[in-house]
Amino acid sequence: MRALLIVNPKATATSPRRLRRVVRSLEEYARPMVEFTRARGHGEELAARAAERGLPVVLTLSGDGTLNEVVNGLLADGRTAEESPVLGPIPGGSTNVFARALGLPADRRRAVWAIGHRLETGRYRKVSLGRVDDGSRSRLFTFTTGLGWDASVIRRVEEYRRKGRRSSPALYMRAIMAEVNTIGAQADSIGVCLPSGIADPSTGMVVVQNCAPWTYVGSFPVNLNARASFNTGLDALVLRKLGLSAAAHTAAALMSGREVPDGKHAVTYHDLSSIRLQADQPQPFHLDGDYLGERRELSLSAVPQALRVAA
Repeated sequence: MRALLIVNPKATATSPRRLRRVVRSLEEYARPMVEFTRARGHGEELAARAAERGLPVVLTLSGDGTLNEVVNGLLADGRTAEESPVLGPIPGGSTNVFARALGLPADRRRAVWAIGHRLETGRYRKVSLGRVDDGSRSRLFTFTTGLGWDASVIRRVEEYRRKGRRSSPALYMRAIMAEVNTIGAQADSIGVCLPSGIADPSTGMVVVQNCAPWTYVGSFPVNLNARASFNTGLDALVLRKLGLSAAAHTAAALMSGREVPDGKHAVTYHDLSSIRLQADQPQPFHLDGDYLGERRELSLSAVPQALRVAA
């Protein structure tokens, strides 16, 4: 079976030695061709080309950012799950939320074995995805997107990494505390419109999930919406107030791996077909953990059974 392995050579947990081991292991199940990403967006181009050529399988050795690009490339031009290659996401980044949410081991060798077994037997599964439209472009996401405070944390982490810091749970904790220390008593308003027509305004952060957990702090899962699933619609956490005490409470829950409970300042919604966000001022925006600038309006929707995965 022919397969394309898309590798981000700059991913946190990827090295030439690890790549050689992955390729040797994969050769027991498929004939992998290796392509390296060269810049942001290149993963999407490589995946789209593989789908156009009719390759049956595309594998990734990367973090969640490159994986998101690959998914968007596989499903470009309106391709359905059946029309696009099967995806095998081998963990290669620091967090690997999508692969772990699928139940794949964090250990690369064990993940390759699990994916290879699926390829041998042809037992794939379909998972739902999310779609976000900002008025100029539509993109799919695999596990989460957010507007507001969580995207600010990701932006700060990326700034640290550009200065040479290595991605780690400690770096995210540092970024969270830095954001807590710079938050005032009030934040900009984000209007949240649900499919039922209910409006639930936020002043700080809206997180939309396609699966659980939201992310990991090391080995601890962070569950903002523990009911989120690849088999249902989208789940959302609306942080209604982002003063210092509310931010500190949320940060403490995130860092400890505990689920953020519904309450006066935070509320969750389950199995949404769509959700619309509109902010008073441009807000930080991320997609699957990659900071993508600022946005004022986002339209999000669930895409049922969008992708076949070997997991």
